[in-house]
Amino acid sequence: MVIEYQLYDATNKILGRFCSHIAKKALLGEHIVIINAKDAIISGKKRDIHEKYLARLNISTATNPRRGPFHERRPDTFMRRVIKQMLPRKKLRGKEAIKRVHIYISDIPNRFKNKYQKLEPNEIADVDKKRLSYYNRFITLENLCLRIGWKKNEIEA
Repeated sequence: MVIEYQLYDATNKILGRFCSHIAKKALLGEHIVIINAKDAIISGKKRDIHEKYLARLNISTATNPRRGPFHERRPDTFMRRVIKQMLPRKKLRGKEAIKRVHIYISDIPNRFKNKYQKLEPNEIADVDKKRLSYYNRFITLENLCLRIGWKKNEIEA
């Protein structure tokens, strides 16, 4: 059985809208590969977005902080968490759907190149970024992740 993967590029896509489309496609049984997760954008004022996510980092359990909640700081795991929260949590179909989604920070790593041969990028319709850039009311996922503690040296070739 040969699995057919769908390739999507997250560059200049609004994170929430993009992830909702991906979650729906994963629930329908498609196998999905997402590249350039660090280039997805979050709309809103930079200061408000940074404050919101920095405030989330202060949430922990009072009894034993090692029990969680754990906060993702890398763009690929951050996007995976957003998609995962859009799927049914306690049902098997939600768990199966998130396994069908593969997310990479920039491009597909060399060790997986032959697994994803002959993939052509598909397009998901998205809101016009021109309006967002006019008001400068967005940040990239890479910018947010760097602000909340991602160390870029984790990227591997």
